[in-house]
Amino acid sequence: MEKRTRKEKAAATKENIFSTAVGLIKEKGYANVTISEICERAEVAKGTFYVHYASKEDIIRESYYSDMGAFIEARYDGFLKCVPDSSGGERVFRFLSLELEFAEFAGYELTCLAYALNLGACVPGPSEHLQKRAFSRILYREIASHMEEAQTGLSAAGVFTYLESVVRGIMATWCFSNRGFDMRDEGKTYLACAVKSVFPMVSSSGDPPALR
Repeated sequence: MEKRTRKEKAAATKENIFSTAVGLIKEKGYANVTISEICERAEVAKGTFYVHYASKEDIIRESYYSDMGAFIEARYDGFLKCVPDSSGGERVFRFLSLELEFAEFAGYELTCLAYALNLGACVPGPSEHLQKRAFSRILYREIASHMEEAQTGLSAAGVFTYLESVVRGIMATWCFSNRGFDMRDEGKTYLACAVKSVFPMVSSSGDPPALR
């Protein structure tokens, strides 16, 4: 077995801390979870926690940046390896679906708090929100490289803004409705409608992959 690099070990440790924190927040509620408890459950020292996060609030702020990025990139890479000949529409849909899956993984409370904290950071300005979402560059690249499949008058940048806005809207509605619909089922159905308005997403069988 190959030895993991220092960077890989650090990434695994951070993922462990984050996943542990998410589990505790789901179990007990954000206000009832302490850093000491996270460290104890994750079996890491407090010093290790502070290497990756400045505070408990920092977990919330970063959840939709680096943590979401790691979640999406690992799973999207797996998708591309399994379906290397996927169409542009299928790729875009899968990538955006992973954003919804992350919200479900992170949970209702953490997702609501992330929206509140990160929107609050936009008020003083200038916001670094879009720059921090480095994983979105993968989505933009996929959109831009498959625009020949698109059926829209929008530019690649316009398609990117439109579809990212749809995903954020689905997440926000999920929060405001107190989880009023199933993210994996209905949420992805709503998303498929938006993606299909730009990319046909028709497979060789003639069925839209998102809705099979």
